[in-house]
Parts: sequence; structure tokens; C-alpha cells
Amino acid sequence: MKGVHHKSSRNKLSTRDRKKLSGEDLNTVDETVGQRKKLSGEDLSELDHRVEFRDIISQLPEHIIHHILSLLRDTNDAARTSILSRKWRQIWTSFSILKFDQQKIQEQEECLEMRNKTKTFKDFVANSLNNHLKRKLSIQKLVLHITSYDLELAPHMDHWINIAIENNMKELDLHVVVKKSRYYYLPQTVFASNTITGLRLHGCKLKFRSNIKLPQLQKLYLHKVHVGQQIVDNLISSCPLIEDLRFIHCTGLQNLQVSSLLKLDRVEVHHCQGPKEIKVNAPNLQTFWYCGKKSLPCKIDLVACVFLKRLTLEDANMTDEMFEDQFARFPFLEILDLSKCNNLKNLTISSTQLKKLVLRGCKNLMEADIDAPNLFSFEYKGDKMPFSFSNPSSLKAAKFSFEPVHIDSQEFHLGDADPLWFFRLRELLEKLKHSSGLKLIVRSKKNVIIHEELEEVLLPPQSDLKLEIIKPLTCFEDLLDNLLRTCHPEILSIVSSSSSEFPKLVYEKMMHRGENPNCCPYNTQNKCWRHSLKGIKIEKFEAAYGKSTSDWIAWLKSSPTLQYQTTSYRLSW
Repeated sequence: MKGVHHKSSRNKLSTRDRKKLSGEDLNTVDETVGQRKKLSGEDLSELDHRVEFRDIISQLPEHIIHHILSLLRDTNDAARTSILSRKWRQIWTSFSILKFDQQKIQEQEECLEMRNKTKTFKDFVANSLNNHLKRKLSIQKLVLHITSYDLELAPHMDHWINIAIENNMKELDLHVVVKKSRYYYLPQTVFASNTITGLRLHGCKLKFRSNIKLPQLQKLYLHKVHVGQQIVDNLISSCPLIEDLRFIHCTGLQNLQVSSLLKLDRVEVHHCQGPKEIKVNAPNLQTFWYCGKKSLPCKIDLVACVFLKRLTLEDANMTDEMFEDQFARFPFLEILDLSKCNNLKNLTISSTQLKKLVLRGCKNLMEADIDAPNLFSFEYKGDKMPFSFSNPSSLKAAKFSFEPVHIDSQEFHLGDADPLWFFRLRELLEKLKHSSGLKLIVRSKKNVIIHEELEEVLLPPQSDLKLEIIKPLTCFEDLLDNLLRTCHPEILSIVSSSSSEFPKLVYEKMMHRGENPNCCPYNTQNKCWRHSLKGIKIEKFEAAYGKSTSDWIAWLKSSPTLQYQTTSYRLSW
């Protein structure tokens, strides 16, 4: 994103917007109000709504407006907010988050050679910073996204960062795309800042010539950064207020020893090259997330983190014994996520505090006995049905993704590889059927079944099956919107009682989408399902016969329910 440079931004705006920025168009609403006698009732209603909306957004606190501006994609969008009111116009010019994206800025100069494009970028950043500082404005956050880094750019980057530090910058977000092993070395001034609270560094090297002193640092994210062991040790010991510590695809890290950080709340280590041991001694740690490499086993010691609430592990080397030893130490654990832990075979998960459990891609897991009476959410992905629940009474949301089973290059149905999967799934649904309002969605390739109740559930004999239990408070509009947004089914079936209005409501919602929906005026790339759905046809089973009948319709026709009716719609996209 570009930096907040008022003058340069205005050059990119339309004539209409420039008039609004200069104040020529600020009284449009008031002038229109004076012409009310000439307006229709519909126009007056729309005008009243505009005036009311303007009054509301003008009353927002300044810190809320700053947060809204920080979410906008570029400077032009921030500039356009100045037409909303005088307050917004004053705030956006003093906006203290400066964002500079080299690629986006240089794309505007298509006719220039690469050398001239780089000069354009350097001039833009320098001018933006100078104009910002001439108005004696502080810098809350500096974001630099460098996509074409070279050694000639390094001193300019040093200068920009030093200017921000001199003006009490609180956050630095630096993303450097590394090519040909040309790394950017962060200037030493960064590590002696008394104001920096957040460092997000990507694709650079850290090198210290003096002691580190970052007394206010709270968040440290290192992504694709080469860090030596001494550097990491110095960072941890010199930043007593760190709350969030993350290492992602870093190199040079041999061991991670974290202690004496009383405010530490979160630690993440993702696919780093080298660490053989991670030991965290932080009594207030709430979240630990580790993603390791199979070829690099790592010993994890979280013994002192007794109040841990969220644990995510992706560790192909973790055995049943190692997991049970870790899990038993966290009596307050609320969220457990195990992914690609391929050495796990037999687990017992017993906890009265656990609220969310994820088992994803643990391909050798054969048995998981789950005793968690307060479990609210469960997610599973694999090619078997290895889990069983002793008391799922609190379960309100669940996702099951059963992948195709391949044996000797042949694909089998789930029941062929795991004869107990159907029985275990039925057993779980039987335990949940008395929970009021739960719905079940069954997906198989391009076909979907919605069960309004968890009785007489239809499960197709497919090798690729996804099931989702929907919590009771989900209204049918949200359910349908989410379903049609994430997949475009060819056949949508609903299993419900004969007195249910649910099939009718679904049909009417799809039919009343409009020929030219205007529901996504500001989203030009990812429009909702209403823009893709071309036609809806009620599928009549009695008319479905002969060679033209699909396997899915034939299966539905041959799988009648005793107490419920099946309504199917064929959708064209």
C-alpha cells in the first residue's frame, strides 16, 4: 500500500473527488435539503437516510476512525473518506499508519524502465515521509513491502526507518522479497528504540554491534529471517514485555529457551530449520503452536506452562506416550489441534475443560477415545473413522471430511477400508439426535443433502464425503448463504418432516435472488452465489428413470426414509 501522502494522493483522484477534498462540494446535502419541496417522497426518504448516516459516522471516536482507515487498501480510498465530514477530512490527513508497497506503486509507471521505476518508488516514499513530518505528525506504524530489493536500495530503506524511529514509531512491518541470497540487514537503531512495541520482519538478517534495548516491545514476528542463537537469546532477555513471539520458516535457530517473560501470552514456531529443543518457562502462556519437520525431530518442554489454554501441534515425530505426557500437564486446556501427527496411533483425550478439538491428517491414528463433556466444537479430516465419544451432549458444531481411501493405487469406499466407520458415525448421530435444532449437511462431490433433523440420515456410499453439523442458532439464510458460497452443488436435497417449511423457504430464497442481483456492489472479484446461479428445477423422483438418471438421483430414489420426505432441486451454474 502507498504511504499517506495527501498531495500525491489528490493527483490520483477524479475531478469530482478533488472538488470534494477542497470543500467545494461539502454543502451538497444542505443545498439539497433546501429543495425538499421539489423532491418526491422516495427521494426525501433516501436523503434523510444519507443525512442520518453522515451524522452517525461523524460522531465516531477518533481511534475508531483511525482503525477504519487502517483497513483500507490504499491511500486513494483513505482520501475519499474525507468527503464524509469535516472531522473525517481532518483525521485522514493526520493518519499515522504509513504503508508503502513497491510493486503497487511501480505498477502505475508501466512505461518506465526498471531503474526509473525504482527511482519513482524511492522518490514517492521520501516525499511522503517529508510531507508527513512537515506537518509535525507522529508515525504510529511504518509498513514497507519491498518486492525488488537490491543493495542500492538498502541505504534508502535505512534512512526511511531511521526517520520513523526518530519520530517515535511504535510498529515496524518490513517485508523484503529475497532474491539471489541478497538479504537486507536491519539498521542498528531499531534495536535501541524506546518506543517500538511491534516488529514484523520478513526476509532480512539481524546483526548486532551493540546491546539490544527494546523496553516496550510486545510483539515480535520473524518470518524467513536468519537468526543466530546468540541473537535470539539477546532478544528474549532484552525485551521483558514481550507478549507474542513467533518464528516462521527461520534459519539459524538451534534451541529456543524462553524464560523470565511474565507477560508472554503466545509462542509460535513454524517449519524452522534447526531447533532441536524448545523449552518455554512462562507461567502465563495461553497459546502454543508448533509445526515441525519430519526430518528434524524437536523436543518440546512446556512443563511450567500450567495455565495453557490453546495447543496446536503439527509434529510427525510425536508418539502416543509423548502426547499423553504433554496433555496431562494442561488441566485448563480449552482448544487442542493435532495435525499431521502421523506417529499417533491410539489416544485417550479426557478433559472437562476442553471446548474445541481438531484431528486433521493423522493418517495412522486407529483409535481416539474422547471423553470431553463440555466439548462444543469438533473437526476431523482423514480416511478412517477412528474416534468415539462417550458424552457428546454439549457438541453443537462438527465437521467431518473423509478423504478417498487408496490401497495399491485403487480407490475404495470408506466402509471397505474401515468397516466400523458407518457404525461409529451412526452411534455419534444417535447420541446427538435429541439436541434441539441441530442440522446435518452431507456433501459428496457436486451433491448436497441437508438433514433438518439428525434422524434417518442418508449417507451415500462414496469415497469422498464431507459432513457438517450446524449449531442450532444458525438461521436458514446464513446456512444457505454459506453452503452456496463454498460450493455450487448440482443436486441440493433436503430431508425434512412433511410439515416443515424449510424446503419451501430454501426454494423461495434461491428463486428470489433477482435477474441482476445488486447485493455485491463493492466486491467485483468474489461475488456471492446469486450472481452464478442460473436456474433451479425441482427434481421429481417418479420421473427419474432410464439412462439419463444420474447415479446420485438413483441412489436417492432407492433410499427412502420412513418418517421424512426428501425434496431435491437441480441447480445450474
